[in-house]
Amino acid sequence: MSLSDLVSRDPDGATTRYLRVRDQTVKVVTDSPEADGLVSETFCPPGMLGVGESGPEEEPDLVIVDVARDPSEVSGLLRHAAETAVRGEYELTRHYRQPRFDGEGHTVFELRDQNSDEVAALIRTEGRVTLLRPRSGLGDRWLTRVIRDVATRIAKAEGSLVLHSSAFVHDDGAYLVIGDSGAGKSTTAIALARLLPSAGWMGNDRMHLDQRGPGYQVTACPLPLAINKGSLDVMGVTDFGSWSVRAGFPPAGSDWDRFQGEDKLKLSSQEVGRYLGVRVVPHAPLAGVILPRVDRAAGYRLAAASPAHAADVITRNCFSLDDNLYGEDWLDVPVRRRAAPPSVGAFLEHLAKLPVLRCSVGSAADVARLAADFEDRVRR
Repeated sequence: MSLSDLVSRDPDGATTRYLRVRDQTVKVVTDSPEADGLVSETFCPPGMLGVGESGPEEEPDLVIVDVARDPSEVSGLLRHAAETAVRGEYELTRHYRQPRFDGEGHTVFELRDQNSDEVAALIRTEGRVTLLRPRSGLGDRWLTRVIRDVATRIAKAEGSLVLHSSAFVHDDGAYLVIGDSGAGKSTTAIALARLLPSAGWMGNDRMHLDQRGPGYQVTACPLPLAINKGSLDVMGVTDFGSWSVRAGFPPAGSDWDRFQGEDKLKLSSQEVGRYLGVRVVPHAPLAGVILPRVDRAAGYRLAAASPAHAADVITRNCFSLDDNLYGEDWLDVPVRRRAAPPSVGAFLEHLAKLPVLRCSVGSAADVARLAADFEDRVRR
């Protein structure tokens, strides 16, 4: 299939769906049932990152086409681009640069995951991006990654405040769990979502906040829940050996069984609901903040956070200006409206009206105690 055919027509027998991404319509076409299923599983329930199903009533703002082919076809396209176009570079993710080839009316981008040598290509033309990638498990994930990148850029352009945070829901309010990498954000959020009545889990690692009247609406970014065996131990979860997860378990020799291991088990939102028994909530109004510490050597603690400590942790974990997952806007995402995000100072002023707590836990007993004490604190 030539480059002109790729960017001018959709593949035969493809599945077409329309997504509403905040206030924009995105048409998604794929000839891979596996890639289509992964999109459904990732943006589930509807509303994750502001993404939901739509209909073909409106002209799409962007078309994303996903084509699975043999690796030789991908290599051939990239080789042709290198011979006929102007070579440059782009930042696929922070500090990870890849080749690009600028031709007349199109740009070809070489795609590589940081952890694999498999090569894919993306062709950008006006109003359309076309993925050409191998038929593989890794290749199936590129479509979801591109949709998530588009949704994130639209949210940030429209003024979302992006925080390095997990979150859970209690009494229909979202509680951000904010901290540096390794602080125990995911463990604390999912543990409280499992133990509190009428609770829910929102997401892992990134939350988007938008001002809504006098408060903030929190929207989850559908990144996988990355968790190690030590965190499962703290939550009292022991039946994980029977789970059948899409990403598979970390391989033999990895350190996922260590309490602070870098290799982690990754669960989609649907798998969080299936295996950890919690409902997943895509968005909710902000109700408070927890600043966690998960450490087996530390004693149990739950107390109000000082304004100085909260400001330090939250400012350090604000991704609104420089999200380390994303490089330059190489997709040239169309945006209907632009707005500056709320300042961190304004956000901290709002938090002064809400519960902002510090906690420290190191065992399943501590987590159970935290759930009970947290309920008592926010009920006051």
